[in-house]
This record gives sequence, structure tokens and C-alpha cells, in this order.
Amino acid sequence: MQDKRPAPGNSLTAGAGPRGPLGSHDIWKLPETDLKSLFTDDRFRIVPETMVDGLIVIDVVGAIQYVNPGCEKLFMYSNGELIGRNVSTLMPPSQSIRHDGYLARHRETRVKRIIGMGRELSGLKSDGTVFPMYLSVGEAETANGIIFVGIIYDLTDKKRAEEMILHHQKLDAIGQLSGGIAHDFNNILSVIGGNLEMIAAVDLPPAARRAVARAQDAAVRAARITQRLLAFARKQPLTRQPLNLNKALEDMEEMLQRALGEQIEVQMHLSDNPGIVETDIDQFETAILNLAVNARDAMPEGGILAIETEGVRFEDDPRTAQEAPPGDYLRVSISDTGVGMTPEVCARAIEPFFTTKEIGSGTGLGLSMVYGLMKQLGGHARLYSEVRRGTRVSLFFPRDLGTTTTGLSAPEQTAPTGNGEVVLVVEDDPDVRLVTVSRLEGLGYRVRIASDGASALEVLGQNPDIQLALVDIVMPGGMDGHALADEIETQRPEIRIVLTSGYSPRMAKAGTQTDRPFLSKPSTRAQLAQAIHGALHPKS
Repeated sequence: MQDKRPAPGNSLTAGAGPRGPLGSHDIWKLPETDLKSLFTDDRFRIVPETMVDGLIVIDVVGAIQYVNPGCEKLFMYSNGELIGRNVSTLMPPSQSIRHDGYLARHRETRVKRIIGMGRELSGLKSDGTVFPMYLSVGEAETANGIIFVGIIYDLTDKKRAEEMILHHQKLDAIGQLSGGIAHDFNNILSVIGGNLEMIAAVDLPPAARRAVARAQDAAVRAARITQRLLAFARKQPLTRQPLNLNKALEDMEEMLQRALGEQIEVQMHLSDNPGIVETDIDQFETAILNLAVNARDAMPEGGILAIETEGVRFEDDPRTAQEAPPGDYLRVSISDTGVGMTPEVCARAIEPFFTTKEIGSGTGLGLSMVYGLMKQLGGHARLYSEVRRGTRVSLFFPRDLGTTTTGLSAPEQTAPTGNGEVVLVVEDDPDVRLVTVSRLEGLGYRVRIASDGASALEVLGQNPDIQLALVDIVMPGGMDGHALADEIETQRPEIRIVLTSGYSPRMAKAGTQTDRPFLSKPSTRAQLAQAIHGALHPKS
């Protein structure tokens, strides 16, 4: 069989003595090979020219002698355009001004900074784009002198993935933190609200009554803030409910102004009685906040954020058929006076993870999440933008024509009273427990109390006349409210159970299959009365 191995004098390793791998302390030696023949030798070219990653060869003064097609594509240069240039051309100014000094130092001292190691650096494309890359460098000796061989790996996708992982970790951390804050704060608000109710029931002078009413309103607003804190931090399926868009946006106006800062003016242009839609209130508010934050980022010098509502109708038109079915819709538009987007960026703006922001400044999920929400609701989202003139995002919600009310204010709840029924209150916070007991006794119930699961079971065993247990979900002692409720149902299945928590209902029921009644904290006296009476008399 014919020996097809290359002749010794033409081998890439010809003349090389003992050595380690490329980039180790001993350098490659190619004394019988000059650079020109090396880069035109098909046996050399076949590997680098089919590589996906970039490969670059420079001489001892930094002049580029060879780049493979992968490197040209990465840095956005044409065929042969880089040959002869200094390699610092491919570096941002912060790195290029030091590069020649590094090479000179290496020639004089043989001290290595990257050679044989590898390092994350930044690359500069021909259009000025700076991107993250990993560079590993080896050194070789040829008949023409020392050369350096670099292999370049584009880290853009890797960094984006790392950013997404970090983003999800932050969301998880925020979810845990906000959940704990909301729970504790809602307990405090339960005490504040309960005591204000008792004060309001006393015959007060007009000025004092007005002061109490203002304090009650403030407590209600504080409770809404905790619910929004939970909504912005958690993932959840859609829970549709009737929503008056005008009312929801008016409720958000103050929060939006705080989030956007003093340099941005929030303007509301709400049409008269646009109607009611069915949507998830938490995700609606999150979508509006996402769009507002995007607008803020597009107006670094300040500007105007305008929010509009209007009733519209999609006709049976092929041009809109793919966007949304024909019918009546309520449009919410969010417009800014920011830098705007090019048509190319607009075309990709709703793609998940696409963003024009620097790595570390955003994930590109905001618009895609908004678009996904609208599709889940059977609606549509449109994006229009012009460079230096701003951006407009329009959300089209299917209109509920069967609902014509202008608001969702529920009628004042009545407070049905008890008839001496015995209620077990299981609550670890003594102040909340005191308010709850006072309310229940005022409503005509007899009350037994416990501070945790173990003491609740003891009280249960000592009081066969208990008819209902009001159980806080988050308690110390190793037994939470769900576990206690399960044990109560096992020992005394006739006892009715109402769960309560400072968490939202969906978070409080996470990981359980229960359909037990739930009372959110903070609650009013009327809400407590309704929950207890409804559980004791489900058919009345």
C-alpha cells in the first residue's frame, strides 16, 4: 500500500522537538516552512476554512497573515480585507491601545499574558459593534519568525443565555422576597384596618371621622400595592375577570409616574365608557408596566408617555384576518416620544430574547410576553415606530358587549351575623388574632383561639362544639395551615374550614389541590362575615 503520509520536510511538525500541546511552554517549530507556502497548502487550509469558529494568524509585530472565513464572517470583513492590518483593528479602543505593548513585552521578556491560556475579551466588528468573545492563543516558530495562532469563539449567545438564567434567578428571588414582604405587611394592614373600623364605629366629631376615613383609604391603597408587588414577581396562568380598562389605568397612573421618574410626563387620554373586557388583572398591569419601562428606556432625556383607550371594530378584511377575528375590540395604546426603532428592529421586536440593549440591561422578553398575553385573550398587539419620533404599541382586547357598566365597583357587602356558633381562630400574630376575635364576637359568634397547629389540635380535642376553623396558612411550629386543615378534616370532618393568608389566593394555594374557602388579608369586617357565614351556611 502506498504511503500517503506527508514528507517530513513539509510536515507542520517538521523539526519540532519534544513539546506539549499547542500553547504550552514549548512552542511549535516550523523551521522548514515559510508562511506563504503554509497558507496556500491545501493540507493546512482544509481544516481552518471549514471551521465554524474564527482562526487568525499574526506575526510578531501584530500584522495579520491569515484569517479563515469563519473569522471574516464574525468580524464582518470581506475576503482578504484584513490581511496585512494590525490585529488591534479587531479590538475596541480600550484594548487596542495596549496590544502592541503586550507584544513588545513578550518579545523582550517572554512573559505570557494570553498565550497558552485563553481569555474572555471583547471584539470589534467592522460596523463598530462590540461583542464578547473567547480567545485562545498558541505560538509557533517558522522560517520567517514567530507567529501567533488565535482561535476565536463568539460568546454572544452564551452571554445572553447566562443573562436569561440570571434573570430567572432574580425573578425567583424577587418572588420569595416580595411574598414575604406582602405577607407580613398584610398582617400589619389587618391590624390597622380592623382598629380603624372599630374607631369608625364610635360616635366621632366630623373632623375626626374624616381623618379616620382618610386613614382607611390609605390602608386600602397600601393593600393594593402589596398585591401588585406579588403580581409583578410571579408566574401564573390567566385568571380572567371583568375589567374596566379606564378604571384599571387610572388606578395605575400614580404608580407609573413613580416608576418612570420626574423627567417623563404620563398623559391619560381615556375615551368615555370604552366598555368591559375579560382579562387577567395581574398580567394586564404587568404588561402596561413593561411597556412603560420600555418607553422610559427610549427617552433617556425625558419625554411624554401617552396612554389612550378607544373602542374599535375589526371588519371581515383579509388584511386583518390573521391579526384577530372580526368583531368589537377595546384598544389600549401606549406611545412615547423616544428614539424609536428602525424597520429591521421593529420586525424582530416581539421575538423572545431579542433586544437592542447591552448585555445586562434587558432580556428582550417584555414585548413577547405582552404579545403572548394578547394572543391568549384572543386579541392582538401592534407595534409602530419611527426613528427619532417614538414608538406606539396598541393592544386590542376583545370587547364584552354584554357588559355595559362603567365600573366594577361591587355593591357594599352586608355583614351577616352569627347565632352563637363556635369558631376556632388559628393565628400566630397576636394583634391580628385580637382584631379577628373582636370582629367575630361582635358578629355574634363564640370564639376559641390557638397560635399554631399543635395548640389548635389540643383546643379542638377540648371543644367538641367547634363548628368552623379560621386557619392562617403560614404558621410556625412545623405545621402550616394546609396540613392543619387536612388533620382537622380527618379528625372532625363535620367542621367547616376557611383558610386565610397575607399571600394572594393563588400563591397561598400553590402546590395544593384544595378548594377550601379563602379569605385574603387584609379583609374588612363585612368580608370576614361573608366568608364565615358562607362556609357555615353554603346553601343560604
